[in-house]
Formats: sequence, C-alpha cells, structure tokens
Amino acid sequence: MATNSSPGDAPTAAIIGSARLEPPDPAWRQAFALGSALGARGWRVMTGGYGGLMGAAAQGAREHGATVIGLPMRGWAGLTPSPWCTELRWAGDYPERLRHLLAADVVVALPGGVGTLGEAAVVWSALQTEPGAARLVLLGARWRRLREAFAAELVIGPGDLRLAPVAEDVDDVMPLLEQAVATCPDPRG
Repeated sequence: MATNSSPGDAPTAAIIGSARLEPPDPAWRQAFALGSALGARGWRVMTGGYGGLMGAAAQGAREHGATVIGLPMRGWAGLTPSPWCTELRWAGDYPERLRHLLAADVVVALPGGVGTLGEAAVVWSALQTEPGAARLVLLGARWRRLREAFAAELVIGPGDLRLAPVAEDVDDVMPLLEQAVATCPDPRG
C-alpha cells in the first residue's frame, strides 16, 4: 500500500475543508472534534495548512498530542499558515500539493467550496484506478446530498459510491477511518 505511513507509524488522516468557516459555525466545532478524536487515537493529521475548518482540525489534533502537517502554497502570499501545524510542507503548485494529499492513508472531506470539492474528486478518482490510493470519507449531510446528486446526474455506479462513504458525524467517521486503514479497497469496486 503506497501511503504516507510506514509499518509501525501512526496513520495519517488528511482533512480538507473550508478555510472560511470559523466559530460559531457548527462545522468548525465538528472539525475541532474530528482533530481531537484523531489526536487522542494517535493519528497524524494533515491539512491544507490554513485556518477555518483546517485550522480547527489542526488545533484539536495538536491539543491531543498529534503531529500536524500543513500543506500551504508558496504562491498564496496573502494567507498565513495555521499556528497549530507542527510541520509545513510548502507546495509550489497544485500538483505538488495533491501529491502530498494523496500520500495520506485517508482523506476526510469536511464542508467546503470548489477547492474542497476538487481535492475530494481527485482522491475519489485515484481510488477508482490506483491500488493503495488514499481512501476517502465524506463527513456530513452536505456531502451525503452531493453524493446523491452525483449518483443521479453523473455516470457513477454502486462500486464508485462505495469508495466515498459518508459519515454523518465524528462518532460515525472514526470507525470508517479505522476500517479504511485496515483494508485496501479494490479500485474496481
């Protein structure tokens, strides 16, 4: 399995989501709870490296002892990386950033915009064709509704849908993450 983790290493969960959502948005609290749960279980956490939901997940993970890897972009001079990251892997372009993201064991998509959708779609696409690709878990009712729309409007079969399970909340996501690192899905569904 081509992942960011070596045998004996902690698994890595990449968290993608909006940099715009801050407290008191419930999605911020959910991201913080996810980071906390991952940190408490000894996972490494990777985010885009900025604030919002990524910063919330990073803060929760870091406060629970996790290593937090941020993936900021060199060209985004107007943005400041989250202080909750313990390591920054600066990317010069999107292909470099996506290589880091795809090297995680699991990618969790939180609510977000077009950037989050694009990154989740790349991970989902890699799962269809690349053995050992990072697994994907979609978190929340927004993703469930989008996944239903994709199934209705795109050419997506049941096997493709199984590659992108939806967890309604953090309590539901943790078993999916543990299952994802314990199994290597058949990319053909």
